Amino acid sequence: MSTGITPWGWVQFSEQKELRLEWERLRIRVIKRDSDLLLVERRNPVETTELGSEPESDFRRYAFESPVDAIQVQPRVPARPIVVQPLHPLRLAPKAHVDFYVSIPVDIQLGTGDGVKSDHLERVRSEILSDTWFGDQVGGVLCYSTKSRARRECPSAETVERTRAICKVQIFNKSTEQLHCTKFCLRLNHCHLWHCDDALWTSPVNIRYNGSDQLSAIDYSEQAPPEAINAVKIAEAEDPPLRGLIRRSFAGLSTALA
Repeated sequence: MSTGITPWGWVQFSEQKELRLEWERLRIRVIKRDSDLLLVERRNPVETTELGSEPESDFRRYAFESPVDAIQVQPRVPARPIVVQPLHPLRLAPKAHVDFYVSIPVDIQLGTGDGVKSDHLERVRSEILSDTWFGDQVGGVLCYSTKSRARRECPSAETVERTRAICKVQIFNKSTEQLHCTKFCLRLNHCHLWHCDDALWTSPVNIRYNGSDQLSAIDYSEQAPPEAINAVKIAEAEDPPLRGLIRRSFAGLSTALA
């Protein structure tokens, strides 16, 4: 049995019959039984669940044509957009710009295979986030809400949890009016994920605010942020990075952008 590992990539069963994957708030056990896999998920665990010869509940079972050799473990950005609030409400002057850093909980993508080719097994959320709605009733979108606030200071790798990715957001006020930046929506499906010094990063997101009567323009970078020196790409964006994507991004005090 392999215990206490927090890998990104392939984990071999070899002669062992169980893998235990551990992060700060999540524990995943994958038990191999002939051509079946049993998956046990625990959040903030305080005890270990033992599986007898006839387990009764609290696990998910998968059957395969032949025994599975390895499990692939990869991070993924959340499946929905994330609504974020700055640590302090900000009024951004016309033509000004600001950088924010947001800590985003990632999903854990599990796949099966032989250590080379992977088939999808399951996608597990590292944290259970609250649902929220961003936008009006016609043009809005169902999102996740995170308690993590956008901060002006770049966090150090030592302070970031292993199931969270740092997203650098650059906001430019291209309009002639103040931007009341109290809440904004991040769509991360166009972001790659990068690994640097035990921390995860998304590709940078550049948002250009064009005024309360216009939608914002969003650029997604193909590169890692400059703060992540010698970063290695660990997961491709689910949708290709784009530039000039037009979306509603801000909810402010004095506008109808929510």
